[in-house]
Amino acid sequence: MDTAYKKITSHGSISIPVAMRRELGIEPKDPMVVKEDGGKIVISPYETRCSFCGTTERVKTLGGRGICAPCAGKAYEEFMKERGGDGDE
Repeated sequence: MDTAYKKITSHGSISIPVAMRRELGIEPKDPMVVKEDGGKIVISPYETRCSFCGTTERVKTLGGRGICAPCAGKAYEEFMKERGGDGDE
């Protein structure tokens, strides 16, 4: 399904057709980004970014914030240095 005709509700909402959501793997309550681009409204899935370096690759959410594997590794090494360990324990 490439195109669908939808009306905006009185509350300003628009629904994404089930077939499109399934095809794109969009689940209920998934966060989405809505932006204007050249006079068009673009809706796309929100990708969690690492709070430290900004990447969207290999990111997990911890305490409501994103952290990628390399930054998590660096943080672990820093904690181990402060603790007096070498990080290989």
